[in-house]
Amino acid sequence: MDSGLQETLTRLIGKTEVLVEKYNALKAEKEAVEKENAELKAGFDAMVARIERLQQEYDYMKLARTVATNREELDRNREMLGKLVQDIDKCISQLME
Repeated sequence: MDSGLQETLTRLIGKTEVLVEKYNALKAEKEAVEKENAELKAGFDAMVARIERLQQEYDYMKLARTVATNREELDRNREMLGKLVQDIDKCISQLME
């Protein structure tokens, strides 16, 4: 009976050692995956910041392109705004009467 108990303990110790080895392997793999995840997240955050910066630059360029017009167009826009102001003043004076 003593030898049966000894064999059971030996098998149990062997299985425990296998479990410990598998645990250590999985732990190392988990740490590697977590490290890779952190690196990917940092890269993602950097890309998001770059996209936001580029979007802002694009918006500025679009605005600059819209604002930067030739002299004729600028004069035409001023004339149109002048007429609009006159029309608004006329409407206000009519409302005041």
